[in-house]
Amino acid sequence: MTDADSSNLKLGREIIIPVQCSCALTFSEAIFMYHFSSTDSFASVACGVFQGLLKAQSLKEDNPDVKRNDPGDFMIKVPIRCACTNANQRRNGFKYLVTYPVIKNDNTDLIARKFGVPEETIWDANKLGPFSTIFPQTTLFIPTKDVPVVKWDVPEDLPSSPRVATPIVKIQPSKKSKHLISYIFLGLGLLVVIILLIAAIFAFRSIRKRSHPTSFQLLSARSSVSSNVSPDFLDRMSKLKPSLTNFTLEELRNATEDFNEGSMTGKAVYKGQIGGSYVAIEQMNTEEAARHVIYILTKISHLNIVKLEGCCYGTNPYLVFEFAEYGSLRDCLSNANVARQLTWAKRTQIAFDLAVGLHYIHYCTKPSFIHHNIHSRNVLITTDCRAKITGFTLAKPVNSSEENGEISWNESVIVGRKGYLAPEYLTYGLASLKLDVFAFGVVLLELLSAKEAAADGLFLKNPVISFEDAGHECSLGYLEKLKEFMDPVLEGKYPLVDAMCLAFLAKACVEQDPHHRPTMDKL
Repeated sequence: MTDADSSNLKLGREIIIPVQCSCALTFSEAIFMYHFSSTDSFASVACGVFQGLLKAQSLKEDNPDVKRNDPGDFMIKVPIRCACTNANQRRNGFKYLVTYPVIKNDNTDLIARKFGVPEETIWDANKLGPFSTIFPQTTLFIPTKDVPVVKWDVPEDLPSSPRVATPIVKIQPSKKSKHLISYIFLGLGLLVVIILLIAAIFAFRSIRKRSHPTSFQLLSARSSVSSNVSPDFLDRMSKLKPSLTNFTLEELRNATEDFNEGSMTGKAVYKGQIGGSYVAIEQMNTEEAARHVIYILTKISHLNIVKLEGCCYGTNPYLVFEFAEYGSLRDCLSNANVARQLTWAKRTQIAFDLAVGLHYIHYCTKPSFIHHNIHSRNVLITTDCRAKITGFTLAKPVNSSEENGEISWNESVIVGRKGYLAPEYLTYGLASLKLDVFAFGVVLLELLSAKEAAADGLFLKNPVISFEDAGHECSLGYLEKLKEFMDPVLEGKYPLVDAMCLAFLAKACVEQDPHHRPTMDKL
């Protein structure tokens, strides 16, 4: 690209850069070079500049000689996720796959129109459904039959405005009142559109004033507004809290039939219907606890983190969340009929979703957060069997950094669920991000076996540790013990090697010594 070409590009203009994707077996990547300065960190480059296209751990492994705060600048290798078309895609005439970083207000319909491809092809390539939600700082593969071209004139959908909470009351309006209501909503709609347009113009001007180019030896696969602003600006933007709907207690009563026991889905959690959509309504113990969860979830936006829809303050504060149709992972595993629907492929996807969600709160938010209460009842399952992390009442910010490594601290009060608590925390009150890693390992064991984390005084991690008594990992004795441990409803329909790998991973996560456990970045 010449200087003249680059000067003609408008700020935020999307471009496509062809790369040679190295596809070896199941691993594929394209290498870019990035100008790494002394003020950069691997986390800021991975999560900020490249918007989640890779993990900080990948940068560390590919650039072992580079350390933060070293004087001078470096050119570092950046391995970017890419993919080659599979046999089925090639049979259908697809020749190219575009790695597309999702930005705010994107949806699969808009992306499909940008590339001139059927929306269904994006769903198939990314294992999505018609109603799947996509989030910023994630990537999608866009299959195309011809050399991919971005259509710049595709109108972007306006972001939906915050809902105005109204009492759900069944009223039979007269014809006159129907017309009056129509005019009122028309006027409100026009007002909202005008406000959104003004806000969009203001945001665009603000970004143009603050942005500056980022140095690349090779351009990334896409140039967007987000990739051209400083990490400080990205940090300030991440601190902006999205609007939450303030519900009235009467609305929540109507939604749950006056908090009927039949609408309860868990302890102090109700299923409700508001505006034609189902929601989960959780009663919080105190206003302080409610504000704590709001503080965290308004800083986080991720596919694998439950979305906070609104709140209701009062004597008994309530929080309103998106509803997960299948309930918790524990509910699914405890119901044999539902557990049969959780095939091996779906269980591994759930494990992956949980790992990605934990990695996000550990490494891609400012500040980082420890969840502190990971267990199978705090993992929600959607209709397309994707996992979402919930239960952030015990979560807290962690001031960890690359230069001082992972930190730990002591807690005088032990909190959490039996069977998921790491030994150093139970014995000494020593807390760190490795608590989440330990609990993640226990959930992996539940996915393998469907057993409870703690039952009849026995902990689920103990049978896995006892596998060592069966000999070498590849011995027949070990494999037989693993088969006995697996959930019988799977009926052996899983690759034994894959199950063994997941068992190894779980075993590493529940190691007695926290220093021997991997971090979520390495997972």
